[in-house]
Amino acid sequence: MYSVSDCLIGFIGLGNMGKPMVQHLMNAGAKVILYNRSKQVLEELARKGAEIVSSPREVAEKVENGVIFLSLPNANSVAAVVEGGNGLFAGLAVGSKVVDMGSTAVEPTREWYEKTNSLGSDWIDAPVSGGQKGALEASLAIMVGGNEESYKAVRPLLEILGSTVSYMGPSGAGQCTKLANQIIVASSIASLSEAFLLCKENGVDLKTARNALMGGFAKSTVLDQHGQRMIEGNFEPGGTAVNQLKDLLEAFKVAGEAGLKLPMLETNKKLWERMLEDGFGELDHSGLYEWYRQTLEKERGCE
Repeated sequence: MYSVSDCLIGFIGLGNMGKPMVQHLMNAGAKVILYNRSKQVLEELARKGAEIVSSPREVAEKVENGVIFLSLPNANSVAAVVEGGNGLFAGLAVGSKVVDMGSTAVEPTREWYEKTNSLGSDWIDAPVSGGQKGALEASLAIMVGGNEESYKAVRPLLEILGSTVSYMGPSGAGQCTKLANQIIVASSIASLSEAFLLCKENGVDLKTARNALMGGFAKSTVLDQHGQRMIEGNFEPGGTAVNQLKDLLEAFKVAGEAGLKLPMLETNKKLWERMLEDGFGELDHSGLYEWYRQTLEKERGCE
């Protein structure tokens, strides 16, 4: 079992999610070794005591048999970090644990699990839910797949980053659970967008509507956080619509491979595809409401 006081921790990917995670680990006393493409954030963390290296391979070599966290946006980003002469796998030591906290496709996750096992190491998929707010507050829900003993070993570190840490099963089970989360979130945002438009077009104040709905069965984190974003018109990305669609496409693929036809998922996938086609992809995924609103205005202008 690892603790912040008895192992080196590597961390790759210091964006909206990764940076606050590293800060929580450092605040808990961890010695961290960092790699990131953007140098500005590295300089800031170096001033606080982090060690900076020039490649993923160097992270792996310095951490030795410790733990390496990845916080990257998709499978292609992970592949770019782990493969090649300067990649993580080239320097991975026997006994080390790689913990992928991004939303990564299920099939490559299982391939990387097999690859690390062949190197005498281990790969743990541990995607998160809670967005940037959850990362900042260390209140993430973390869904873990992989070897159960390895999960138990890294759990004390995961508990620094999240308020709920759950073991879901073998490799890929964490990523599959995150896909389920994303199906629910996407459907909820779409339903909330339509509900708010219904209220707005009938003269109901959205702030008053949100407060009333939070008192009944419709109460949810999406209504609480994203409802507030919609009211304020604040669509600065915590989680982008691009990444939301990426996860829906992966869920659609995994469902198809399992022989499942999920009509609600297919409907939502088409909705988010239209949003991105219209140029709204870099908004927060709650920006679906803004896309709906502007689309409605355009349609009325053509009447």
